[in-house]
Amino acid sequence: MILIYFLCAFAVAGLIYREKVQKNMFNLTFVFLVAQALFLLYTVLNKDSTEAGIFKYDSLGILFFGTLVLISFAVFYHSKKYLDREYSKQTGLYNIAFVSLCASITGAYFSNNVTATWVLIEATTLGSALLIYHRRTERALEAAWKYVFVCSVGILIAYLGILFLSIVLKNQHGNMSFDSLAGAVPAANPLYLKLAFVLVLTGYSCKMEYFPLYPIGIDANHVTPTPMSAFFSTAMVNLGFVSVFRLYKLLFNSPVLPWAQNVMFVAGFVSLLVAAVYIAQVEHCKRLFAYSTVENMGIALLILSTGVAGTAYAVFHVLMHSIVKSAAFMRLSVIGKTCGSYKLENLGGYWQISPSGSLVLILCLLGLTAIPPSALFISEIYVFSALSENVITLILPVPVVCIILYFLCRKLLKIVYGKKNGDILLTEKEDRLTLWIQFAFLAIFFFLGLYQPQWLMDMIRECAG
Repeated sequence: MILIYFLCAFAVAGLIYREKVQKNMFNLTFVFLVAQALFLLYTVLNKDSTEAGIFKYDSLGILFFGTLVLISFAVFYHSKKYLDREYSKQTGLYNIAFVSLCASITGAYFSNNVTATWVLIEATTLGSALLIYHRRTERALEAAWKYVFVCSVGILIAYLGILFLSIVLKNQHGNMSFDSLAGAVPAANPLYLKLAFVLVLTGYSCKMEYFPLYPIGIDANHVTPTPMSAFFSTAMVNLGFVSVFRLYKLLFNSPVLPWAQNVMFVAGFVSLLVAAVYIAQVEHCKRLFAYSTVENMGIALLILSTGVAGTAYAVFHVLMHSIVKSAAFMRLSVIGKTCGSYKLENLGGYWQISPSGSLVLILCLLGLTAIPPSALFISEIYVFSALSENVITLILPVPVVCIILYFLCRKLLKIVYGKKNGDILLTEKEDRLTLWIQFAFLAIFFFLGLYQPQWLMDMIRECAG
């Protein structure tokens, strides 16, 4: 069935390329999204089955694929409103890249093979570059080339790590599937495992947006059309997390696990530190939210650094971050279209312009700062409780997180209540459905902060093993 899904994506992309009418381009994309939703139903009904010897519909893949399906529908609708005055050719390439990106990410979510995952992650780079260059400006061209170059370097570094993993299987009759590697890791040379882990962790940071290759994600979010920034900061970031998470789980039964936890802690803490420094300085809303993603991925790494017990909380944290960050970027797309700018110096008094939109922004702020009943509060209270067992590991990240929270509140509340500096460009009323979509995302987010359904927690525990 997954091969049919890929063929569907390829066919829709081809039809969009041949289409000349914008409306029909969006209609074809919507058909693909419906097919994607049906494929999600198929994966749920065929949970834990394997197809083509490479793809496995496990709980981890299903959860993140379900999140992708939800976000892709919302991003599609906001894009349709956001790109209403684009040229047909630009709109066609935008939709083709969106479809190809969804298909590549989906394949990587379900990939049970290290090499296949690597290939699919590399494929996402090409689709992302088209979206980054959408505006055809010099800055967009520069960002697109940087993205292709840095991501290619990162993926190459990850491939070196995969080569070391292949050495682990050298004397065994197995393939590069995660199942085969899980059986070989306990008896593997610790040096090879350490090298593989560091290289893969470093390489995939260009997708998950943590230290050291996080800057390329920041630049991509800056120039990409804002609805697609919601996709980059959620589905794309989740792709990096799933890839790192699967590798990290391989080390659970190896002697290098404590060492890997220390590496996770260092990478997570440095990511928080970087986010704090730049959030304090940045004056552009899209970059502000992008650095918030760096912060949350740093927290996810800190959660993983607590050991096996933290894996379920890490999965929950990344899933919840996807929901609230999607709502934040979707609201930002409306703000940018209304005020004609994303610079904080040009924004202010948004409550007078749109009280309901301001409420969305305030709720996103509460969610991102993990203030109860934010769903992120559950995972963040866990990680700081776990880190409190060692005074040093607790003292280091807490002040940094406080700095991030202070500047997030200061800058986002300035948009809502500050002095209005810019002119209002949007003459027609805001599309009500975009507002209701954002409220729906926030309702799901805060509901899951108050109550976690048993089926969801069971699936997350399965992900954690």
